[in-house]
Amino acid sequence: MNKTAGILVCALLVGPAYSDEDSRWSIRPYVGLSQLGDVNGPSRGLGTVDGPVDVAVDSGFTAGVALGYDINERWAAEVAWEYRTNDSETTLADGTRFTDGNYASNLISLSGVYKLSPRGRWQPYLGLGVTVAQEIDIDLEQAGVETSLEGSGDVGYRAFAGVDWALADRWQLNGEVRYGSTTGIQLDSEDVAGQVIDDLDYDPLTLAIGFRYRF
Repeated sequence: MNKTAGILVCALLVGPAYSDEDSRWSIRPYVGLSQLGDVNGPSRGLGTVDGPVDVAVDSGFTAGVALGYDINERWAAEVAWEYRTNDSETTLADGTRFTDGNYASNLISLSGVYKLSPRGRWQPYLGLGVTVAQEIDIDLEQAGVETSLEGSGDVGYRAFAGVDWALADRWQLNGEVRYGSTTGIQLDSEDVAGQVIDDLDYDPLTLAIGFRYRF
């Protein structure tokens, strides 16, 4: 990840000049659709036997806010916080099923953004960055009883493409499609020691819409 971060920093330091009179900072709140594939991994201490856990995941919801800074006319840096939740159904190794639950996260990211040539009011862009999990968790719910397993600090990456459409001098409508990946996640029970799910993946696909305000 250090190599990736270095490439991003070097890229941001080169490019066309940027006028000091332009609005370099922007804030972008957004909401969207969160799509995750089904996942599985080995478990310990869950159910009557240890073994593989299967997590079937439905479409879900995401919301976040990003703070951007334009380095020059082509390159920008962006830091973002994002929450997402997807309903899930989990089956333990002994056959026990939890039909209610969710696979959720709070992610913090740092990205480099490259702006393509504008098309009238349209400003397309591409981006690549790293993510750190503030928290990733699975809630297993059955008959009113909830078991929560969570992890934090896992590092992954994100790649995205988006477009801004100018509404006014400082306001833009924004749309973005994004893919991220964090692998090898370990989730530990918040309540019972020794309950663990290992080696899970978290690979969300996001379709987001929001507004960008430049200041």
